[in-house]
Amino acid sequence: MARRPNGPDQHAGIHRGVHYSLKRNSAPGYWRYAYALDDKVHSGRVQGRLPLLAIRRVTMRIDRDLRGHDDATDAGSPLA
Repeated sequence: MARRPNGPDQHAGIHRGVHYSLKRNSAPGYWRYAYALDDKVHSGRVQGRLPLLAIRRVTMRIDRDLRGHDDATDAGSPLA
């Protein structure tokens, strides 16, 4: 019989000023995440058996969205 690893079933944190939440999905090895950036909620699913791996993948997505957000706001400025 397969054993479920001992670890938290959910996690909430702040990365670069962005609040995010992470919850274990019913499918083994998958986690559901959600975070808000500029009044828009981003949510989805990441794969990772270890909770720290899932957290790392969510923080990487936040970093990617923040970079894309900075590029979009710089394009609208007259100094760009």
